Amino acid sequence: MKSWQVPVLMAGLLGVVALTFTAGAPGLGISLLGLILVGGVILAFLAIPDDPIGTEPRSGSSSRLLLVTGFAIEDPSVVERLAAVIEADAGGPGDEVRILTPARADFLDRWATDYRSARKRAQRDLVISVASLTLAGVPAAARVGDEDLVRAVEDELAVYPATEVILATRSPDLDLETADTLRRRLRPPFRHIDLHEP
Repeated sequence: MKSWQVPVLMAGLLGVVALTFTAGAPGLGISLLGLILVGGVILAFLAIPDDPIGTEPRSGSSSRLLLVTGFAIEDPSVVERLAAVIEADAGGPGDEVRILTPARADFLDRWATDYRSARKRAQRDLVISVASLTLAGVPAAARVGDEDLVRAVEDELAVYPATEVILATRSPDLDLETADTLRRRLRPPFRHIDLHEP
């Protein structure tokens, strides 16, 4: 369901309630209003946004690569593989690379709404990743994002119009649903690199 459809549906249903009041059946109108409100709350809880994320890259513009990863890029083989991918896509003058890492909190920190330690871990991973890629000849900037990878990418693309998004994971089962969601919703080209593969 598109984000604009819910308010239109609610307005239509409230119009029906208004008609029942004007037709002289306020009891039916109040009952319908209660059902609509309960249904609206249930829809709000179940609604998952499915709108496109980001903007279409303009032709002829410099490359702006967004590398999304949930771990520190420090293993030499991983650094080498990612550096080769990045240099192939964003190796020209004026091209930019930004690394995005989510601040993943554990249960107790999330329950206490204390994300400081999660942000510190993500920042540490980013410092290691930027240093490793810089030593490999790929200068990059870095940002800590939301715990939810899709939301983190959506937030980042609002301020950084990437021409390509790369999701790097280390496990074949990790983030497959996230990769599918990003592949379906992203307007810029998307690539999922599983670093677990040989």
